[in-house]
Amino acid sequence: MSDKRKLLKKYMKCLDEMKSELKRRQLKKTLKTHIKALNDLECELKRREGKHTGGKRGRVCDSSNLPHPQILDEYTTPYCRLREEARELLEAAVVARKEAYVPYSKFPVGASFRSKCGYVYSGCNIENVAFTPGCCAERTALAKGVSEGQLTYTAGAVVAYHPKGFTTPCGVCRQFLREFACRDFPIYIANAPCPDREGAIPAIRDEDEVLVTSVYRLLPHSFSTFE
Repeated sequence: MSDKRKLLKKYMKCLDEMKSELKRRQLKKTLKTHIKALNDLECELKRREGKHTGGKRGRVCDSSNLPHPQILDEYTTPYCRLREEARELLEAAVVARKEAYVPYSKFPVGASFRSKCGYVYSGCNIENVAFTPGCCAERTALAKGVSEGQLTYTAGAVVAYHPKGFTTPCGVCRQFLREFACRDFPIYIANAPCPDREGAIPAIRDEDEVLVTSVYRLLPHSFSTFE
């Protein structure tokens, strides 16, 4: 009988220890939850007061009100250092630029885009006497691809000549590009030959600088959903 009592006391002691341990774990879990909630409140308070990150203005990359997609790097490089696929796109844009219908601005632009299936669609800008109905080269090229069922693209290129530097897509074209960019893809921007070299071969020389940017770089914080 005494052995049974000892065994019972031992089990009771173990049970008490287990209850105490359970309480400690529950308290620890509850404490962690409260600490996290307090930290979140503190961050929100600092953000609203403009004192986030050590008294400085809040950083955009820390905002929970903005998406943070993976964005490709942006840089410049000589044409000769580009991969063959990029040079092919720029050459297609150069060819398309020759067909530009620009009787009013005299500013021809060529663009090309490679679809997911590997096919390259190119286009030029098409002007209209009423101006508004005109279409930029980027939208012309993409419209050709979309009309053939291609909704995903992996790279693009734009070529035009401006004496002050690169010609990047306009705001409307950037939004149009974003519609078909479920993920970021590179855009290669190059200068066409100056009027004195019009028709030169090659149109883009090995040492010519090319801007390598991307859809998400061109249009950060884009409007991408209406839901």
